[in-house]
Amino acid sequence: MKPVTSAIIVAMVAFWFCDPMHGKADAGALPAKIVVGTMRVPPFVLRSDDGNWSGLSIELWNQIAADLDLKFEFREYDYDLTGLLDAVERSQIDAAIAAIPITYENEARFDFTAAYFPASLGIAVHAEPQSGVLSTLSGVFSRQALVAIGGLAALLFVIGVLIWLLERRQKAHFDARPLAGIGDGVWWAAVTMSTTGYGDKVPVTVGGRILGLVWMFASIFIVALFSATLASSFVVGRLKTGITGPSDLARIRVAAVTGTAGAEWLGAQRIAARNYPFAIQAIKALQRGEVQALVYEKAILGHMIKEYHWNELQVLPHTLAVRYYGIAVPTESALKESLNRSLLKVVQRPDWKERVYQYVGGSDESPITDRP
Repeated sequence: MKPVTSAIIVAMVAFWFCDPMHGKADAGALPAKIVVGTMRVPPFVLRSDDGNWSGLSIELWNQIAADLDLKFEFREYDYDLTGLLDAVERSQIDAAIAAIPITYENEARFDFTAAYFPASLGIAVHAEPQSGVLSTLSGVFSRQALVAIGGLAALLFVIGVLIWLLERRQKAHFDARPLAGIGDGVWWAAVTMSTTGYGDKVPVTVGGRILGLVWMFASIFIVALFSATLASSFVVGRLKTGITGPSDLARIRVAAVTGTAGAEWLGAQRIAARNYPFAIQAIKALQRGEVQALVYEKAILGHMIKEYHWNELQVLPHTLAVRYYGIAVPTESALKESLNRSLLKVVQRPDWKERVYQYVGGSDESPITDRP
């Protein structure tokens, strides 16, 4: 072989292996089949008795896989979030999808795709309805009820004084003496408001009759408002939580699930918490009264309370923080860019918001498409 020909062949081989575009094509090529780790986290990941997977995160992954024509198999990490994340970090699986929050600590261990769901962090409390005489009396003597009763008494006194001032000169039904006369006026105001109408006290002056007419019609609305206030007070008195918001967490026993956004938030607030390895254990502890509150994702709490009819539990309306869920992949994964492009395409589709509502319901979470 001539030296010139040999040099040309060597140059072509060197160009082939050193060409940067050739290297990128190899690096970006998707594998024939990948392993996706997951774990059951209703309503994001559900598994039926026959082994079929469903849930919001699973719906997202199926659409991404279809879009990329990607073959995959699920590998379940049975309620083992730590094991799932460790498998991503060690590249034992190609991706992980469940309800995995994008956090600084996790980002230091592996990579994330773009976010696909904003999860609100909330507080679940035990609010078992109370029964019996004591719970009823607690409603009667609550601050709300006492304010309503005091306000009504003051109003009756004012009306009693006014009717006495208008009728005191007639002396027929209202005593001219201030103390006795005002007493007559309060009595008249009370029986008129209650529509009892004994007829023993009747205004005879024009001003007194005008006041009586106005008071009769006003009493209809006053009685309705007073009744509603008392009813509300009774309900509150029979549904005791003792916890009204985040400011109460520092003084009570609080539960969190190890490695979750709730545990991270409590740690940042320097609030001591009892950590449980699984959400179901933390919820059972709340039901038994071992703890008084649980800090966890509101969407998951709401779904579990509704699904299992845990009517003694309720989620407070406060939102402590928002953590975004993403798909976890090993560091410098060749899949990340393709997954990102497909994920962003899926969450922009009109039916994605319907999927979110289907699984999450009417909670305060919104799809990523609603973000500015």
